[in-house]
Amino acid sequence: MKIIHLSDPHIYTDKIHGIDPVSRFKKALDHILQNHNDADLFVITGDITDLGDKESYQLFIKIIQDADLPAKLDPKLIIGNHDNREEFKKNFPLVQEDENGFIQYFTDIENKRFIFIDTNLINTHSGHYCDDRQVWLKKILNETSIDQDVYIFMHHNPLALVIEESDEIGLKQKEEFKKILLNNNKNIKHIFFGHQHITSSGSYCGITFSSPRSTWSPLIPNFSNQYRLGTANTDTNYNIAIIRPDATIIHTEDFLKTEVNWFK
Repeated sequence: MKIIHLSDPHIYTDKIHGIDPVSRFKKALDHILQNHNDADLFVITGDITDLGDKESYQLFIKIIQDADLPAKLDPKLIIGNHDNREEFKKNFPLVQEDENGFIQYFTDIENKRFIFIDTNLINTHSGHYCDDRQVWLKKILNETSIDQDVYIFMHHNPLALVIEESDEIGLKQKEEFKKILLNNNKNIKHIFFGHQHITSSGSYCGITFSSPRSTWSPLIPNFSNQYRLGTANTDTNYNIAIIRPDATIIHTEDFLKTEVNWFK
């Protein structure tokens, strides 16, 4: 199985900090169409827009429609801290929500369950996963067959990517989420997230994880003991996950690099 994981396009009707998010997102979609139209799933893990406004969501919809991707690559969407949940619902009425109105749902493909969760809280950039959302996730995991592999998609990073002191905008309910992972780490095979605009990968609670950079503006990893953000003209990217019975493999696609010299 091949999964396309793209995050943080930050669609807006103008440039942001001198960078055109629309142009870069279109280039990413074109690269996907040219190289990965055989994928089984396409997921965008939040910050779909920069301001969560109707005009930007409508622009995003038009870009997707104009890209003419195969039907199976109609992207699965979740929201990030730059999105607006209520405006999102108005523009994407077919995206499922849970009984409390959060953008949470799942889909089953073959023997795999893909769970999409909502870590948005209005007026904050940090991630939040309240009791109601936790109850929903526990219920879905409890109802999952023991022979189904589970893959979780979320916007915010569920663990500090260096140390807690440098992670002001990650998930706030880390310990509560960690308990859920530990109770289900035999089923959960991988966690996909975005938000930090950096490429990361590793293992947490016995579960592998990965994140791509933003297709708009990548950041660089912060290895200090205090919170800070920085750019360094790093390339934008999206990720490709190859899921085999014996392995989960994550590849990074630097989609702005289109000239490939294949060895003969």
